[in-house]
Amino acid sequence: MSLINQMLKDLEKRRSRDLETSDTLSQNITWETRPNQKTFNWLTFSIIFTLAALLGVIAYLLWERTTQPEQPVVTKKSNVTPLKKQTVKKVAVSQEVEAKVKKQVKAEIISDENYANAIDVDEVVEEDVIAAEDIDNSPPIKLQKTRHPLNSKQLAEIAYKKGYQLLQQGQMRKGKEYLREALSLYIPHIKAREMLAGIYIKSGHFISAAELLSEGVKIAPEYPLFAKLYARVLLEQNNPGLAIQILNRGSVSAVMNVEPDYYALLAATYQRVNDHQKATELYLKLVKIRPTTGVWWLGLGISLEKLGKNKEALEAYQRAQDTGNLKAGLIKFTNNKVSALSEIGFPAR
Repeated sequence: MSLINQMLKDLEKRRSRDLETSDTLSQNITWETRPNQKTFNWLTFSIIFTLAALLGVIAYLLWERTTQPEQPVVTKKSNVTPLKKQTVKKVAVSQEVEAKVKKQVKAEIISDENYANAIDVDEVVEEDVIAAEDIDNSPPIKLQKTRHPLNSKQLAEIAYKKGYQLLQQGQMRKGKEYLREALSLYIPHIKAREMLAGIYIKSGHFISAAELLSEGVKIAPEYPLFAKLYARVLLEQNNPGLAIQILNRGSVSAVMNVEPDYYALLAATYQRVNDHQKATELYLKLVKIRPTTGVWWLGLGISLEKLGKNKEALEAYQRAQDTGNLKAGLIKFTNNKVSALSEIGFPAR
């Protein structure tokens, strides 16, 4: 241990001497630092300063141009009026006309030096040419009215309307004349034929009505009203057989659900010729379509009774009573039928 301690002391002494030597050297040495001096470059500085000045001038000019309001162009009044820029629709003109207009306008503009310097000459010339193109120099079109004569159908319609107007005013004779004139001009005029036939039927001129309607069912077989009116005229003339033929022929165009009255007339006409089977078939279909029509139940009862079906006939008569819409004479007839059938063994309800 003493040896180690001795070694440590020696090392400590050496270290102390080294430190003293180092301090002495540091005191004797003088450290001198000289700055790195460079020569000032005046050429580079001049170039940079000039560029900066130019950039500043350019920036000022740009700013002044964008912020300064646009000055109106002062023009001298001349024979040529500068046109405002606007969108116009160009029309086709010949190259010769366009060149002539450009040459004339440009010459007038250039003659005024101040005006030519203030504006774009070519631009004004182009605008004037466009304006010239807009001017339609073609001669005015003369419209000529050509009157086309009315055809027979149109003339017939005019006559019909005149006749209808006169009938509404109570002028029956003149009204019929215009209706006949309408048919003479245009035979297929349905409304004129229908109205004139109705007037004849109402006034009892069944022969004239029959002539109109017999021609009508041939001209317009698809119009069931002509067949219906003609059948009524034939029944008035006591010709039920022909009436059935006319009605059956017209039934092709008559739908039962749409025109049940048409088939009711056919059923009543079958009764006139004692064909109660066909009449019964039609009446059974009709009372299903419109069960509140008392006269159809009455017609069904009559045909059933004729066929010997008294019980069914009594029920049909009773249904006719239930409707409550029979006329006074038919109510009495129906009541008598109900009483008569009840007495022979078919009691009423």
